[in-house]
Amino acid sequence: MKKTQTWFCLRPLVGIRFIIAWMVLSGFVARPGFAANGAAPQRWEDIVKAAENEGAVTVYATNSVGDLRVIWEAFKKKFPKIKLNSVGISTTSEIVTKIMAERRANQFLVDVLLGAPGATYNSFYRGKALDPLAPALVLPEVTDLSKWWKGKHRYVDAEGQYVFVYQSSLYGPPVYINTKLVNLDTLRSVWDLLDPRWKGKMIALWPRANYVSTALLFMYHHPQIGPKFLERFYSEMDLTYFSDFRQGTDWLASGKYPVCFLCRLRRALEQGLPVAEVSPYHFKEAPGIGSNNGAIVLMNNHPHPNAAKVFINWYLSREGQIAFRQANNTKEDETTTSMREDLPASVVPEAARRRKDVDYIEISRHDWMDWKPVGDLIKAARQKSGK
Repeated sequence: MKKTQTWFCLRPLVGIRFIIAWMVLSGFVARPGFAANGAAPQRWEDIVKAAENEGAVTVYATNSVGDLRVIWEAFKKKFPKIKLNSVGISTTSEIVTKIMAERRANQFLVDVLLGAPGATYNSFYRGKALDPLAPALVLPEVTDLSKWWKGKHRYVDAEGQYVFVYQSSLYGPPVYINTKLVNLDTLRSVWDLLDPRWKGKMIALWPRANYVSTALLFMYHHPQIGPKFLERFYSEMDLTYFSDFRQGTDWLASGKYPVCFLCRLRRALEQGLPVAEVSPYHFKEAPGIGSNNGAIVLMNNHPHPNAAKVFINWYLSREGQIAFRQANNTKEDETTTSMREDLPASVVPEAARRRKDVDYIEISRHDWMDWKPVGDLIKAARQKSGK
């Protein structure tokens, strides 16, 4: 939420007091009794003891992180003296709405948030509602960069401090097929979707911001795909749109349409229906590594500073990231894992393992987070098509 400042012609002392009070109520500076200056002791044992004295930690998370119960139970087992106040919410956008409403009521309830990098960055980082997370990383196995892919921590923000990305998901053009109707040899490049044979025979999710937008941002910025492909795809191919994933899946599985763009297949795959996602490695265009819902942030004015550190460090540890991987155990999640490199192979599906010989395009970056140019392009292309 964008903040604006109003300046009053008051006596200097009164004006300063007013500004400080406004900033406190708005969440830009810490209220008395809240540790937001990194003054907590840095020895891990001291932090855990102080967290146990605080007695609780509050974590909000989107349900798309995975089966949250797996993560919550693993934390409770590890730290039984710290009460976990966990709140699972459908989408990050709904979390944003909830937290902003709480803060307008001067309620600062949340310590840590697990959610989508884009919505978290655009709402909380730009709204100055976060404390830097990097100084909270104190556990050696978390701070050891050799444990992470390509030897670094990844943040969405340019400062490399606030929106930490821990999830590694494989991305390619979001193309799904009816396996009885499509020969994959006819789709070796994403540009093959523009072949006249597919005109009027494809369905697509009605595109909108913060809802499977990562895949479209990936394609928009991809050097081998880009805006030209999206403009032609949405304007020339006579697409049929759906808003309900179940409807799109039913149309694809029944053979009403042979190709779907931006589907979700979990239910159909569980039922053994003839549908499949085209592997990102199948296309000649380079695949991407990104994070759909795998960002972690530290809210400012968080009520449990030490317990927040304990949760963050545990969650980003090998044990915590194993719990995260185990919370994503469906067929649809098989390309999702952690950015950590030391998870046991037994918990990481083959499809999620990063290949040494592939030059992946990294998606979760601050200069790729603006949905507006993508949304404007697609809107103009749809209007041109008459749909």
